[in-house]
Amino acid sequence: MDRTKRIAAAALGAGVALTASVLTAGAAQASISYTPEQICGSGFQVVESQPLGNAGEARVYFLNNGPTNCIVTLKQGAYVGNSVKISAGLKITGGSTQVDGPAAFKYYAGPLKADPQGACMVYSGTYGAFSYTSTPTCG
Repeated sequence: MDRTKRIAAAALGAGVALTASVLTAGAAQASISYTPEQICGSGFQVVESQPLGNAGEARVYFLNNGPTNCIVTLKQGAYVGNSVKISAGLKITGGSTQVDGPAAFKYYAGPLKADPQGACMVYSGTYGAFSYTSTPTCG
């Protein structure tokens, strides 16, 4: 094989290898996912969750760990990493209001944590035009 053909073959082989590594990296990124418990931390358990979107593109989760509540809106499945804006909200009656977003987060909005100390709490989440606001949870 002459020198020109060897260089062309080497360049072609390098291009195929580079394309394969980029595709592999893209596939690995798309497979990243989180659970609400991983986001909120050890000991938190899902108390309630509500779907956002027609096909369950995202869910807003209410988790609890003793006196502490945690709210997170999490993109799901094939919708992870898309550019749709999401948010999470947590309001304690007579107290603080926390909001994360709306922004084009790749994976989730939140976590928002609070100890309502006997007051009522309302949580919310959005995914694009879809939204959910809970009824007050008191206790």
